[in-house]
Amino acid sequence: MGAQLVFLEDLVATSARADILNAADELFGQLGFNATSTREIAQSCGVNKALIHYHFNTKDQLFGAVLDRYYDKLDAALRKALEGRGTMQVRLARTLDGYVDFLADNPSFSRIVQREASGGKHLDRIVARTVPIFEMGIAWLDHEFPATAGAELSAPQLIMSFYGMVVSTFTYAPVLEELLGTSPLSARSLKLRKRHLHRMLDLVMESIRAEAAATKPRKRTQSTKGTGR
Repeated sequence: MGAQLVFLEDLVATSARADILNAADELFGQLGFNATSTREIAQSCGVNKALIHYHFNTKDQLFGAVLDRYYDKLDAALRKALEGRGTMQVRLARTLDGYVDFLADNPSFSRIVQREASGGKHLDRIVARTVPIFEMGIAWLDHEFPATAGAELSAPQLIMSFYGMVVSTFTYAPVLEELLGTSPLSARSLKLRKRHLHRMLDLVMESIRAEAAATKPRKRTQSTKGTGR
C-alpha cells in the first residue's frame, strides 16, 4: 500500500511538472520570457505559484527546462533521420522533413528562439544547445563529401542554407501568408515546401557529385604508362 501511494504521488508530481512546462512553453512563445510571470503560468495550468517554485527554483530554471525539452526532442529526431537506413540523399531528405515536422509540431519553439537570438537573456543557453546540432551535421557532411571542404558547397555553407530555407518558413509565416495569399504553415503548404527542399537537395547533390568527379585522380592509361608519364 505504501509503495502504491508513493507511486501515485510521483505520478501526480510528474503530471504537474509537465502541465507547468506546457503552460510556460505556450506563454513564453506568446509573450516572451520577460513579459511572462510565474503567476500567469500558475493560472494558466491551474496550480499555485508555490508548486512552480517547488519544481523549478526560478523562472530562469523553468525557461531552461522548456528549452532543454525542445532541444532533446530535436536532437533525437535529427539523429534518427541521419543514422537511419537509406542512401545519403534519402537520409538528408528525411532529415529536412523531420526538421519541418518538428517546427510544425512545436510552433512556440521558433518564436522563443528568435526572441532570445535577438540579444535575449538566455542566448548563451541556446547557442550551447544549437551549436552541437550544427556540428553534428557538419561532421556528417564533411565525412560523406570530403571533396567539398572549404569550397562553395562546403558543409557549413550547406547547413546554413538549408537551415535558413526551413526556419524562414516559420519565423516569417505572417509575412509569407500576406505574400502568398495562403498560410505557409497549412498541411498543403508544408507538403509543397518539403517537395521544394527535396528538389533543392537534388540540385545540390548533382553539383557535389560533379565536383567530386572533377577532383578525382584519373587512372593512368596504357599509353601514359609506356611513356613514363
